[in-house]
Amino acid sequence: MEFRVTTVLSADQLIDKAFLRASKVSKSGKNHAEKVKNTTLAKLKSVSKAIESTLKRYEKEFPSFENLPPFYQEVIDIILDTDRLKKSLGALNWARRRIKRVLMETTREVSKSSEPGKIDTSRKKAYARTASFLKQINDDLVFLQEARTKLNSLPDIRTDIPTAVIAGYPNVGKSMLVSKLSTGKPKVAVYPFTTQEVGIGHFMVDVYKCQLIDTPGLLDRTEEERNVIEMQAVSALKHLANLIVFLFDPSGTCGYPLEDQKALADDIRKSFPDVEMIEVANKSDISNEMSDKLNVSALTGENLDLLEDMLAKKIKFIYKEMAE
Repeated sequence: MEFRVTTVLSADQLIDKAFLRASKVSKSGKNHAEKVKNTTLAKLKSVSKAIESTLKRYEKEFPSFENLPPFYQEVIDIILDTDRLKKSLGALNWARRRIKRVLMETTREVSKSSEPGKIDTSRKKAYARTASFLKQINDDLVFLQEARTKLNSLPDIRTDIPTAVIAGYPNVGKSMLVSKLSTGKPKVAVYPFTTQEVGIGHFMVDVYKCQLIDTPGLLDRTEEERNVIEMQAVSALKHLANLIVFLFDPSGTCGYPLEDQKALADDIRKSFPDVEMIEVANKSDISNEMSDKLNVSALTGENLDLLEDMLAKKIKFIYKEMAE
């Protein structure tokens, strides 16, 4: 799912945009008074249209969070203050309605007047009130621009297809495994709550697609080592994961003892009690094999066909469950 929220202008930027556009408007008339009236009416309409359409677009482009998949609801709650977001969007609606009313009232006032001086005074007052309403929501506009940046930075993760989460300590070969299993080059992105890159690949089984996600910084530490944000992120992953592939490195070249890796596997199994976990020993080209695991080498491709067959059976079963 991709978010595409356009740039949110500050109050001053929005004021400049609307008033500059209106300043270029000019209308003719039978005489000077009529020309001033017609031009002023057109200017008011231009300002109203510019602000109304812009604020409405902001309100429309931010997603309705209650209708998002649970995974994205939790992720967005991690990176944003959802209540503040709703409040800011509500503030935009409030300002938009107030400005529309002021400009409509001024339009009626100008329509009834034939004195250029009074018409110009009415326009200036309407502009001042419009600017005042926009300045009152400037903090909300600034916040929404920050929110927009965070939303647009989220990786495009599908929530409607089976997902296998690749877990294990750093340097055990998770990224290479995702790359070797993927039918195309995995996309790489950075979540706002982790400084490390998230790899997203796809594994095809006949006509069925499975999403592969490598989440460094989230599932390479035990629960006791994770901070609050990381724990929330792991919670969000529970809504996404249909399968976990836990990767061991029995060679020890990853820098972590095998006993620690086993402890992490137990911790992840506890974190995802309802998700099946496949345990795989990587680096079979240089390591002592784990007799109770499937031994593969993501580097040389050894036994990856066996892992692919195993994944294919699991994925087909998941699709069957989804269909039922």
